[in-house]
Amino acid sequence: MSAADARTRIVAPSVVRGVALVLCVVGIAGMIVTSIADRIDAAITFGFVGATGALALLLVGVLVPAVERAASWDEAQAADVEDRVQRLVAAGADEDEVRAAVRAAVELGRRSAGD
Repeated sequence: MSAADARTRIVAPSVVRGVALVLCVVGIAGMIVTSIADRIDAAITFGFVGATGALALLLVGVLVPAVERAASWDEAQAADVEDRVQRLVAAGADEDEVRAAVRAAVELGRRSAGD
């Protein structure tokens, strides 16, 4: 993990997952116990606790892979693209036009992927 990642990551996803699982378990157990004790208001409260844990699990499961994918940088692929641009320029293409085409292709790829 780089220094920039260490500064921006406040809590590890595994910690959030663990806390969310605890909330789910506490919510389910609390709903069972308070329902047996005929305390409907408390059962509803524990239901909200469990729902909060489930929502946290859902968000971590969806957002963490998306953020990691967006943050990844492939040096080999970047070097390959730069090499291809240089070959096109050496063959006589206008460098500004080639780089504009690359930018447009990257933007098209982002839109197609839904980013």
